[in-house]
Amino acid sequence: MIYKYALIVPGTLVLTLLGCEGGSVGDESAGSSESGDTTDNPSTTNTTMTSTTEPTSTTEPSTTMTTADTEDPDTTDSDPSTTGPGGCPQDIDFGDADLGSCAPLDSDFTPEASPDYGACVSDGGEWVLVDQPPGTAARIVAYEDMMDLIRNGETPTADDFLSARGLYATKNGLESRVLRREDLHYPPIPLEDQDETVAFDRQCTVAENATNYPDRCVGPARIQPIIDDAFAAGMSGEGDANVHAARIDAGVQWFLWVSIYKESASCILTPADCDSGWAYYNGATEQGQGIGIAADVYAIDPAIDTALFNGLLAIRCWRDLFPADGDPAFEDLGSVGEAMFYEAHEQLDNAAWYAWARQVRNHLEQQPAVCDSAADANWAFIQIAGPILDPEATIRDADAAATLTALWANATPTTEDLQAGIDALDVAFPCPQCETCDVPQEWGY
Repeated sequence: MIYKYALIVPGTLVLTLLGCEGGSVGDESAGSSESGDTTDNPSTTNTTMTSTTEPTSTTEPSTTMTTADTEDPDTTDSDPSTTGPGGCPQDIDFGDADLGSCAPLDSDFTPEASPDYGACVSDGGEWVLVDQPPGTAARIVAYEDMMDLIRNGETPTADDFLSARGLYATKNGLESRVLRREDLHYPPIPLEDQDETVAFDRQCTVAENATNYPDRCVGPARIQPIIDDAFAAGMSGEGDANVHAARIDAGVQWFLWVSIYKESASCILTPADCDSGWAYYNGATEQGQGIGIAADVYAIDPAIDTALFNGLLAIRCWRDLFPADGDPAFEDLGSVGEAMFYEAHEQLDNAAWYAWARQVRNHLEQQPAVCDSAADANWAFIQIAGPILDPEATIRDADAAATLTALWANATPTTEDLQAGIDALDVAFPCPQCETCDVPQEWGY
């Protein structure tokens, strides 16, 4: 499906991109780079890793299962309830995701063979910095430290939440970026509604804009309230602490996932943001040893990690082949550079959607195997992470999307409900591919 988004910058032309499945262009100008903090020099990255060794991480991912477990679970428990008395724990075999047809598209960048790309710095399969080590990496470390406090397998205390809140609110830390984060899958705020006294890439810090355009202003409008409410409840000792921790986890991961897409686009205008997009995914670490989202993705299936990282390398290759000088603008790229950016960004986007869908699938598979507070926490994570997929699922398969939307709203799903949801995910998000996407040949201004 083809649809259109625009980058609107006050005092400039309106740049329109035609794309499919959420392709769009970034909206942060020079001076808005995420790389303002300092951190240790990150290691380079190898995209050809095929080992199934568990990744090294500051936090052992608590919400994922590796696909190395090939034995069929015991399915002798016939109780369909996943939440009622006697309904858990259950060992349910929901079937494996079908990866048989998954392979890079001919147009995709891979270090091995990329006919649509010239020789570039990404050919070695490692990340080569555009600028300096991104301060973004420190935010991913902070996320891991937060999870060490509130998602370590023990029920967190009020003091644990207080300490985690301090990490979240560090100057130039996670909260500072959540409060301004935009989701570039949605149209930008119209010029007539922008505040002329606020930079164009900070329009979501304007309260009216966050209220009127909550999908675009996803950070302040949707993510921050979830995190704030969960911290407040956790620090006061109200309700289920494990549920509050799961909601914080899901909210921060949502922010990290959106940031991968946003930073890889805004590096059109701020080249250092290419490094930030990479760091938001894996904490600026070697592939297979990532932290944050990358650790969860790798634990589910290393092939997903490779697909997503190759998408990031595609962006880096494009930036190398079309380097930015002075004050870069999209129109400086020419038609070839514009088309290459679109292909690279779409490759990354499709891999990121698939990775998120597989993480949600993984949590759905776990639901019957956990009980009581753990079950409530797992479902709380799903009810935040799942709906993120709905707009893209609707574009890809309306029937599958309807099944998923109904599942997220179901407070007491049966194993049959979970199976239907898993099947719907597999239909809507079969592979990190986009075989039906038409790369546009014309660009409007």
